[in-house]
Amino acid sequence: MSKKILVIEDDQSMRWVLEKSLSREGYSVSSAPDGRSGIAAAFEVLPHLVILDILMPDIDGLTVLRKLKESHPQMPVLIITAQNIMTHAVEAMRRGAYDYLPKPFDIQVLLERVDRGLAQAEAVELQKEPEAIPAEMEDMIGTSPLMEALFKAMGRVAASDATVLVLGESGTGKELVARAIHRFSNRAGGPFVAVNASAIPGELLESVLFGHEKGAFTGATETRKGKFELAAGGTLFLDEIGDMPANLQAKILRVLENHEFERVGGQRSLKSDVRVISATHRELWEAVKEGDFREDLYYRLNVVSLRIPPLRERKEDIPILAQHFLKVFAEEDGSEAKTLSDAAMAVLMKHVWPGNVRELLNTLKRASVLAADRVIQVADLGITAEGAEGSPEESFDEFLRKWLQDIVAPWSALEEGDLYDQVISRVEKPLFELVMDSLRGNQVRAAKVLGINRNTLRERLRKYELLKKGGKGK
Repeated sequence: MSKKILVIEDDQSMRWVLEKSLSREGYSVSSAPDGRSGIAAAFEVLPHLVILDILMPDIDGLTVLRKLKESHPQMPVLIITAQNIMTHAVEAMRRGAYDYLPKPFDIQVLLERVDRGLAQAEAVELQKEPEAIPAEMEDMIGTSPLMEALFKAMGRVAASDATVLVLGESGTGKELVARAIHRFSNRAGGPFVAVNASAIPGELLESVLFGHEKGAFTGATETRKGKFELAAGGTLFLDEIGDMPANLQAKILRVLENHEFERVGGQRSLKSDVRVISATHRELWEAVKEGDFREDLYYRLNVVSLRIPPLRERKEDIPILAQHFLKVFAEEDGSEAKTLSDAAMAVLMKHVWPGNVRELLNTLKRASVLAADRVIQVADLGITAEGAEGSPEESFDEFLRKWLQDIVAPWSALEEGDLYDQVISRVEKPLFELVMDSLRGNQVRAAKVLGINRNTLRERLRKYELLKKGGKGK
């Protein structure tokens, strides 16, 4: 007997294409033009698989999905929609959808996913998902295959209480992923508490995380709860976990293993009821091999890992990201949304975006303010084709030659043998200042970035009076 497939889709032409394509593959196909008739058809036909659109005129597809999973928990449901935003993808996977496919799609891709869904339904009994908690967060935007895969993974992991390690470069949105997982989890009614391990000096971080008792140290004039207590019943997000000092790594491991901790200066153990999501831009396994990060803690944190792709790997998302940001800016200002000229969009598409989505947002925010009219031009962006992929070295060399000419030109002002020292001092101080600011004073990381040992770094910081700025390091 052929497998029965139900298509719930309000667009008549799309419904026709799916019916014909699936029928040619030997499936018995039924269809419904809206949510109500689709639910009725599911009870009547008892399909082996449902293909479901999200946006429909009567009942939205996510509500239909919930009702289908309530009555037919083993039935795989493949979501299709033209509105490929994170909320839909996460919510669909959260409510038990088998897969999620954004329009437009290749029919062969859909047929492959139908085959996999049917095969999985025969081998695995899918469990009913609890009703999702409505999301009230800003969407992550993306239609690229990489983001589609990320959205699905977020939806799957949200339903569990497993620890999650979010990996990605600076500016990719690691905290936004953590907030999304929390929002769609069973802990959504509890607090979401975020801590940046690299932004807090090591000697204070223990108190921030675990709290302290009155009199525990100089300045501890009262008992204070730490982040683990404040996040009780919810989620604790440990950002830049790779920069956490070794002594605190051991204490974090204990909390994850035993679900208990003590405040600084405390004598009694306190229970921990939090889900831990951590993030880092570092290659954490490399840090383990170098001895900078505990291997046992790595495995505790890395029960599930999610990698956020850098913007340069999903450039097809840039146009919709730009449109979204410009719309948000207009809503904030109460004005009409600005648009990008074709030339400006071309520059955005060619740029390498080392700062990822955060850099794109800031670039467009600046451009929307500077643009003289509703159309943003290349000059408004503050970046040019010289900053595009494939040409940054050439543009930097040109800039450097001009800069050196300004220094070398007044030969009479230079004493014999003085030129090299002048150039190095002019470059070195702002370089060290920039690196220390970027790494929030972390001398260990700064030395590695600069490729020098820590003693040399400290000598340079003293020479340029940057030691106070950089702090004592970690």
